[in-house]
Amino acid sequence: MTCKEYMETLAEQLRFIPEPQRKAMLDYYEEMVEDRMEDGMDEASAVAAMENPYTIAERLKAEGNFAKDEVNADPPESLTDEAIKFSSLAGSLLRTFEDLEKAGNVAPPAPEAPEKPDIPEIPEPEEPRKFSQEKTGESSFEDSLQDFVHSAQEFAQSASKYFQPESGAVQIGDYKKETYQCAVNAVHAIRLLCGEMPIRVTACEGNTLTLTYYTCDDDPYELNLDDGVLTLQRMYTVKSPSRFMFSILGGVIKMGWNKPAPTVELLLPRDALVDLTAHATNASVKVSGCQALCETNLKTTNSRIEAADLSCMRLECASSNGRLVVKNIRSRQQLTCKTSNGRIEADALRSGGDIQLTTSNSRIEGRRLQASGNLQLTSSNGGVLAEDSAAKGELRLATSNGRVEVWRSDGASVTLKTSNGAIRGTLPGSQADWAIDSHTVNGKNSLPKQQPGSKPLSVHTINGSIDLHFEQD
Repeated sequence: MTCKEYMETLAEQLRFIPEPQRKAMLDYYEEMVEDRMEDGMDEASAVAAMENPYTIAERLKAEGNFAKDEVNADPPESLTDEAIKFSSLAGSLLRTFEDLEKAGNVAPPAPEAPEKPDIPEIPEPEEPRKFSQEKTGESSFEDSLQDFVHSAQEFAQSASKYFQPESGAVQIGDYKKETYQCAVNAVHAIRLLCGEMPIRVTACEGNTLTLTYYTCDDDPYELNLDDGVLTLQRMYTVKSPSRFMFSILGGVIKMGWNKPAPTVELLLPRDALVDLTAHATNASVKVSGCQALCETNLKTTNSRIEAADLSCMRLECASSNGRLVVKNIRSRQQLTCKTSNGRIEADALRSGGDIQLTTSNSRIEGRRLQASGNLQLTSSNGGVLAEDSAAKGELRLATSNGRVEVWRSDGASVTLKTSNGAIRGTLPGSQADWAIDSHTVNGKNSLPKQQPGSKPLSVHTINGSIDLHFEQD
């Protein structure tokens, strides 16, 4: 069977799935075939190694409900192109907003108090899924799911404008807007513990910090300045709502929506010397422009973290089900980024210690990374890329099910490791400079199995080719 025939059969069997999800799945399986062919398999063998299309269809039917009426076939022209992509969520939101407008922009009533406190908890990271050999590749389908979730969240957050009274009052639904200002030299630490509200921290000029947040009776937020520590914290109550929830099962995303999520915004003087903690749940965290941060800890679940143009003492970013985007960051000590089910995109990072980028079920892309200690990029079910990067300690790229690529990157020692994927790239110097230990079982190998030299180079895979070259050869 050819790749074209395989994809046509699969497309026919997946007709019960709405078009946007079906297209993402077809792209995912087609990329898996292409990855096998890039790793040295011929077309017939690559297709034969794939899961049977009929088996795929039966499994997906058993795992989730793909009702066709979940997709809005005729999305309103007023929605953006991005919202059209996610027409199921957009359609349901728009219908809710139209009902509210007809009723005079009346905010939805607060939910009735349950018998027991309904306190949302931060979910434990899901145990990484075990992929069989047929699920190697670049995780394009999982990336599309993450993009779906992030775009839906951004759309939902922007939709809060429908709840603002025409009078221009500082009110969003039941929430009252609060603004706090103080001299930045009165604060040495800022802790934003914002529940399900998105967090935005942006650098500003001057010596005054400005914090804008929202609070209401059934979802109160408390601001406190104690001994130089400025804390904004969600005070959970019996009526505390859970605004945005989603789960992924067999490629199906199930979402719940209760009310708009206003954004907590902090304008922080560019040269403020403070510790920064920004934690959210089911909401994104974005920090940019600050040049004198100390201990910096950014954390969320089920959404993305973006950090850009920062200088800090130490940086830690952590999410459970979201993408991490970190760019143009200088950390005088360790720099750590960790997620479970999301891609990591890192560019122009410099660390006076180690740089550690870790994910479980997606791809890591690192470009222009400079570490005075070790540089480690580790995934379980996704490709790993390091480009124009260097470490004074070990440079380590490792995954289980995915390709490893290293381009013009160096370290005191280099370790490249995968189980089901190819290893390729270019290294500095000449091959004679490296003490090589390389091995593959099912694939070609451009390196000798053993070679003496001054710099350790360990290259190991099982099901994939090794294609490494050296700049001076």
